[in-house]
Formats: sequence, C-alpha cells, structure tokens
Amino acid sequence: MSDPRAAAAAERDGPLVFAAAPVADPGRVAARTWKILIVDDEEEVHVLTRLVLRDYTFEGRGLEMLSAHSGAAARQVLAAHPDVALVLLDVVMEQEDSGLRLVQHIRGDLGNRNVRIILRTGQPGQAPETEVVARYDINDYKAKTELTSQKLYTTVTSALRSWRDLQTIERSRHGMQRVIEASGGLFEWRSRRRFTKQVLHDLVGLLDPAGTAAPDAAGSPVAALVARNEGDGFVVCQAYGRFAGLEERSLAEVDLAELAAPVMHVLATDRPWVGDEAYARLIRADNGRQALFLVADRRGLGGLEASLVRLFMTNAATAFQNVNLSLDLIESQKEIIQTLGDVVETRSRETAHHVLRVGEMAHLLASLAGCAPDLADVLRVATPMHDVGKVGIPDAILNKPGRLTPDEFAVMRTHTTIGYEILSRSERPLMRAAAEIALTHHEAWDGSGYPAGLAGEEIPLAGRITAVVDVFDAMVNRRVYREAMDLAEVVAHIAAGRGTRFDPRLVDVFLAHRDRFIAVVRENPDHTSPRRRLAVAD
Repeated sequence: MSDPRAAAAAERDGPLVFAAAPVADPGRVAARTWKILIVDDEEEVHVLTRLVLRDYTFEGRGLEMLSAHSGAAARQVLAAHPDVALVLLDVVMEQEDSGLRLVQHIRGDLGNRNVRIILRTGQPGQAPETEVVARYDINDYKAKTELTSQKLYTTVTSALRSWRDLQTIERSRHGMQRVIEASGGLFEWRSRRRFTKQVLHDLVGLLDPAGTAAPDAAGSPVAALVARNEGDGFVVCQAYGRFAGLEERSLAEVDLAELAAPVMHVLATDRPWVGDEAYARLIRADNGRQALFLVADRRGLGGLEASLVRLFMTNAATAFQNVNLSLDLIESQKEIIQTLGDVVETRSRETAHHVLRVGEMAHLLASLAGCAPDLADVLRVATPMHDVGKVGIPDAILNKPGRLTPDEFAVMRTHTTIGYEILSRSERPLMRAAAEIALTHHEAWDGSGYPAGLAGEEIPLAGRITAVVDVFDAMVNRRVYREAMDLAEVVAHIAAGRGTRFDPRLVDVFLAHRDRFIAVVRENPDHTSPRRRLAVAD
C-alpha cells in the first residue's frame, strides 16, 4: 500500500513552475566563448587558423583563440586556462616530439582527459598516424594539407561537441557526489537553526563549489536566505551574499527586488519555483514548522545546477520532517524529565528552582570545562533528575528538620541506587545519562563517597560535574533542616573540597568563574516561578 502522506506531499508540491526555460549549455552563462589553443611554431598557421575561424560559432558562442609557439609555452597557457576545450597541436616544434610530449603532459601530469587534442602535422613521416594513435590519447590526426576551411569547421565542431558532453558528464558526476555528501549529513542535526544553516551552506556550495562567492558581499553572484514561519508570517533566520544582514527581519518587510516574485509565488501556491537565476521552495513538517528557501545566482541557473538544487532540496524536505520529529521526541523527554525532577523537589519540600539551577549550572560548568556542546546540552536536561531516587525515601527521613541518625543517613544514601534503578530501565540516551548522574553524584574524588566508593576519574564526568553544582546550590539556599549559608562560606567550602570531595580541575574552573554561577542562583530565586528551558527546538 502506498504511503498516504507521501501521496499528499506529491499532490501538494505538484509540478515545478518554471519562470523560463533553463539555460541549456553545460557551463555557466558567464562562459560566452569556447577556448581553443593553437600550438605551432609557424606564425602563418596561427594567422590562417584565426582567419578561417574568426566568424565561427557553436551553440551561440564564439571562439577565444589562444596561441603558443612551443610546447613549453603551451604548458604555461594550459596552466592559466584549464578550461581550454580544444588543442590544435603541431608535432614538430622546438624538438621533433614536442607535440607528443605535450600530449603526455596534458593527459598524465595535468590529468586532463576531457580536452580534445587534434594533431596537425606538416611532416606525417615524423610521427606516423598509426603509431601515434595507438600510443597517445589523441582525438584526431590531420595533415595540415587536409584541413581546408570546411574540414576545419567540421573538425572543430565535432571536438567542441565532444568536450561539451564530457564536461556535462563530469559536472553531473561531481554535482551528484556533492548532493550525496551534503544530503548525508542532513539527518544528523539536533537543532532546527543549525539544520537550516547547513542546508543553506550546502545549497551555496552546489552553485559555487570552488568557494568564490563571498558570504557577505553585496557583489557576490550567489545569494541565499532561509526564513522560518512565526505567527502569520516568516522571519529570515539565515542569509548569504547580498542578503547578509537580513537575519531576524520579517520577510514581508525585506526588499528582495526581482526575487520577490519567486517568494510570493511559493507562498501563494506552495509549489517550488525554478527560474533562470533563482530557485525557491517551501518545506514543512507535520508539527507546523515551515522553512522557505531562496537561492539565486546572477551567472544563471543552468539545467544541471537547477537539477542538483531540486534534488538536494527534495532530500532536505525529507530531512526537515525527520529532524522535527526527532526534536519533538527530545522535547517530550525533556518535559518528562523536568516534571519528574519538580515532583521530587516538591515532595522533599524544596522548590523546583533547585533542579532548574542545577541543570543550568551543570551546563555552564561543562561548557567552561571544555566539554563538547552536545554533552553540555545533555547535562542541562539530565542533571535535574539527580535526586529522583528520593521518591523511595520515607517522608519522616526525607523531611526531618534535624540531623539524621546514622541509620537514617544509611537509608537516605539509597536514593542514589533507587534513582538509578528507576532511570536505567530506559534505553533513551537522556534517561541513561540521568541514571548515571543519579547513581554517581555523591561519589567523592578521594573515594570516600557513596554508593560505590569510586575515586578520581573512575567517577563519570557527568557525576563529577553534578557533585560540584549540586552542593553549591544546596548550601546557598534554605533547606528544611537549615537556613541558607553565607555565599563566601559556600565558595570556601567548595575550594576546600578540591582534590578530596571534588574533581580539582572542575573546582578550578568553578572558582575562576564563580560570578557566573552566583548569577544563575540570583536569576532564579526560590520566590519566583521557575522558567522552563526547552531551547533545543531552535
């Protein structure tokens, strides 16, 4: 049975709408001539060839004729003009085999298999045709006396047509490779903003693989932007080329000049637009998220460029849907984790602000300590679950206003293993991380902690980070068994625990940036409503 969503998407997208027929030639519009290199030590040959071909055109493009009078000079010209399509080559020049040596240089040293090479010789005996054709990668062999005006026209046309087709095949192969490479990474993102930024970057790369277009230059031939839906309109979130600087502006207020028509068409019809110089498409996810992409190239979107962009954007549309589904799942996990943390703190007569502050400070400490951004993001969400095991601790112990007895403290210690048992049942990465934190956040650097007496780097990094910020926040805020402690006293306590209770490197980072941790506490006091933090969506 066919997928109804896929069928609906196909019906929605409908056929592509073309503003005009795409450019047919394999090169960019800016390439208005075919380059031919004449290599001969006789000046008369250069003059006559130019005279015969001066009015020549093929597919609406004339010739740019380059000259070299020796094999050495030809090498320099080819180095400066790698897009030469045809070489009309003499065999005997400064040496008897200069022409053949140049063929070897072109095919071997330069690795250029596409340029067409036609040997023209006035001394066929010096380089017999059968031997030369068998040994060298040439495309035609002519005696100079054979090349009348008409035959030269025919020979050049055949060679240019062959070079054009080879270029198209080569550019298609490279273009498809770029699409494959770019598309492969689209399904790995865990941020909508980073995803759209990568799509825009790859779109520009398809049109400008050499990287000649400046990302913020008004004169750059390539320009692109992506806008996200907000309310009833769209807001530019990424921009490139002459659109740079439009970020966070309403799309309705932006002057897109001649490119306003593609945008208006896409928004009105929900169908892609392909024009001579622009491509626009709206992609959407089931959760209502939308992204409008616009890319333009003043050099023109040839048939190949347009095809590559269309193929890539088809992959991007699928990836956009998957990224949004994945992020929705992650956000749901975050809400569940934070809600459970809030429940635990409420039951222990502490505020939900503790779990929020610990999450924020764990993220901050991880970032300052040089942890990967992904780990820091995980800690922000998973750390609030560090005390979930307290749901298994009796109220008489959990909320006792005075000091616990040794037996009561032994029971309290079990909240680490209870929390681990609860959370480790899930295979989700966030829940697994939360389980590890719940189990290890009371371990001590010197091995005196619990429940396993781990020491040093035996303690997972997430547990070591949580230990520092959990103790700091607990001490500077009121608990049922004591009042809040003086800030300077708490900082001194953290410093005193360096190398005994806490990882010394993490303590050094904490002390060096203590003001930032203090700011987190002051920005989230217990008497205010806790703010939510599901920022991963963007």
